Amino acid sequence: MERHEYPPAGVVHTADCEDAPPGLLTLPAQALRGSHDRPHRCVNSAAVAANRPLVIERVAYEPHPYEESTIHPVDATKPLCRTCRGTHGVDPAAYRPQQPTLLLPR
Repeated sequence: MERHEYPPAGVVHTADCEDAPPGLLTLPAQALRGSHDRPHRCVNSAAVAANRPLVIERVAYEPHPYEESTIHPVDATKPLCRTCRGTHGVDPAAYRPQQPTLLLPR
């Protein structure tokens, strides 16, 4: 089995949740069974049993150090981060907000 890096986790919503971002691709609940994303309060066992459509909201996490959690998927390079559930892989800049570039007149 090939190990890989995990991106930061998103938040999973039912497609009809008022907190879900509009216009996202929906997936059946069973398709997200092994997902490392965090469920929103609208996702419950009844929604999963009914295989309701779900959407994943991507989250922009504040910069933070990697802190090992107890969650270690068998295909992950290391345990997931306690804060973002990512592995903080080869591109740590992906976990930091981009700073605006200041352009000065000549």
